Amino acid sequence: MTTAGINILLVDDDLKNLMVLETILDAPDYRLIKATTPEQALMTLMSEPCAAIILDVQMPGMTGIELAQLIKQRRKTQNIPILFLTAHYYEEEHIVLGYGAGAVDYITKPVNPAILRSKVGVFVDLYRKTDALTKLNDTLQAEIQEREAAEERFRFVVEASPTAMVVTGTDEKIVLVNSRAESLLGFTRDELLGESIRLLIPEGLAYEPSTLTAPNLSPPTELLLRRKDGTQVPVEVGLSQFESSKGAFLIASVADITFRKQAEAALMATNRELAIKNVELERSAEEKTRRILAEAARAEAEAANQAKDRFLAMLSHELRTPLSPVLHAVAIIREEYKLEEAVRDLLDTIQRNVQLEARLIDDLLDLARIRNGKMQLHLENLDLHTLLQRSVEICRPDLQKKNIHLNLSVGAANSHSVADAARIQQIFCNLIGNAIKFSPPDSNLTISTNNSDDGKMVEVHFRDLGVGIAPERITRIFDAFEQAHGDRSTGLGLGLAICRALVEGHRGTISASSGGPDRGSVFTVGLPAASTTAKPAHAKPAADAESPLSLRLLVVEDHQDTAVQLKRLLTRRGYAVELASSVAGAMELMQRSDFDVLVSDIGLPDGEGLQLMQPFIQAAGSRSTAGVALSGYGMAEDIALSEKAGFDYHLTKPVDIGELDKCLHSLSAKFQPVQTRAS
Repeated sequence: MTTAGINILLVDDDLKNLMVLETILDAPDYRLIKATTPEQALMTLMSEPCAAIILDVQMPGMTGIELAQLIKQRRKTQNIPILFLTAHYYEEEHIVLGYGAGAVDYITKPVNPAILRSKVGVFVDLYRKTDALTKLNDTLQAEIQEREAAEERFRFVVEASPTAMVVTGTDEKIVLVNSRAESLLGFTRDELLGESIRLLIPEGLAYEPSTLTAPNLSPPTELLLRRKDGTQVPVEVGLSQFESSKGAFLIASVADITFRKQAEAALMATNRELAIKNVELERSAEEKTRRILAEAARAEAEAANQAKDRFLAMLSHELRTPLSPVLHAVAIIREEYKLEEAVRDLLDTIQRNVQLEARLIDDLLDLARIRNGKMQLHLENLDLHTLLQRSVEICRPDLQKKNIHLNLSVGAANSHSVADAARIQQIFCNLIGNAIKFSPPDSNLTISTNNSDDGKMVEVHFRDLGVGIAPERITRIFDAFEQAHGDRSTGLGLGLAICRALVEGHRGTISASSGGPDRGSVFTVGLPAASTTAKPAHAKPAADAESPLSLRLLVVEDHQDTAVQLKRLLTRRGYAVELASSVAGAMELMQRSDFDVLVSDIGLPDGEGLQLMQPFIQAAGSRSTAGVALSGYGMAEDIALSEKAGFDYHLTKPVDIGELDKCLHSLSAKFQPVQTRAS
């Protein structure tokens, strides 16, 4: 199996120059990534580790020096060496600016192939050595942590031992004792630690150092030990050796044999019976210790799962928050500026990719919910044909872009099922999108429905004429992070895994079949059929979108770009908006002004937005109020908490202004018309 080469980013707006650089640097060990614009270069660096960047100084729009400055500002990319290409090497101003921007060298055009290969070779060699050193450091750190954990487990086992335990170093100094040793010897732990083992040997007793300072493979040794009060206790000592990062240690397991020695002469038979019982007690104690250890292990696993959930929630918030102002900026540009078609296409690209990023985050959170058994379904009697039609309309722009002809045949006599509408639509959209992604342009996609022979299932078939699935992959395509074609550029490989979990959560089935590569694929979803006589759920009627009330909004958002752009968009839609960036600021505005709706981010610098809803209601007195929670957290418990706090809606970032506007229109039904309000 071949491995990918080391990435080298080539940035030049001239395709001929890129071709020349690619020809010069073509080598099995290199993976050459080309970018013709600064934006392409930055997007590449966000997802691809690079050993070096070869950058043209003169480019339209953003110069190479400005791009280098942006690269050096980011922690992830600030250490990547940059090699400038310029036709003006001897202009001192360029040299100073280039080195100031973080360049490590200049090469003039036309490029000398030998010099370029040599300089790039140095950067690649440095990248390899740095990568190897990082891996070595990680390995050493893991070993240190494992040793420390082993030592901590050792201390726990010593303390939990049913017998007295004394641990010494090779210098005979006591380094560890357990509570049973304290009870047996009469010394406290502090009195023993750091003292020589000879403290416990009675005066005048012949003492052979090897007795206690070397591992003994023979049966345990009997000897007398001195208690703190001066009395002697006969004990049986078993020795073993323990190696740690701090050196070698001897472990003495000390058993009090006073009673045994007193009864030994007259009660030999009884003594043997007691010995047998002692073995049974030790076995019971060991089993108890094992049970205790197992229950600690379970607690750690539960804590790890909770920590993982918290991490995913925080990751979702941190990734989603910067996406909102991007979507809002796109909406503002569309609404306030007269744009050429090409610019609108670029805005479409930005919006589409931001929404794709949010979808990837949703997939990760869905996977976490599924694995933790926290996926919640809101079941109602639904017409699957209606949901299928909606899914087709959602995916129609992608169908048109590739000129894929859709054949829709809804043949199921009973198309009703008790299901979660949003999740079923998610399944359908995912399977349609999958078919579009892997189908060639100008091909056909056929979607058909039917009932199973026994009438208990509604089956939906998605048949494409695309690249197909290899036989050896057909059994793994529903596994998380599995790619049907081994191409990571098509996504994370979570869509089909989530589809399977959602279908099985509805007590349904999902399967795939294919004739092999380039012979298309068929995905079949089966869902339990419901009685068509059951009363379907009705959606709440939407408020009149053409004449919204002039609602007074208190928007609480600590992300400055998001807050400013959100106010601008909402103001254009006729709402009266005031901004706050903290819990304290929002509380102050509540006391100073009257508001109808609270639109608040959940995560704020001085508290949680959830705690604002009840004071907001109380400040309104007898007036009607409503609330919309905004959050980068998408877990089910976050939505439940916002509902419990009194919010009517919970929108997950990045917030689409159209969705927020729909929520506000729906909420306007709570309020009297503006002209009847008390002034």
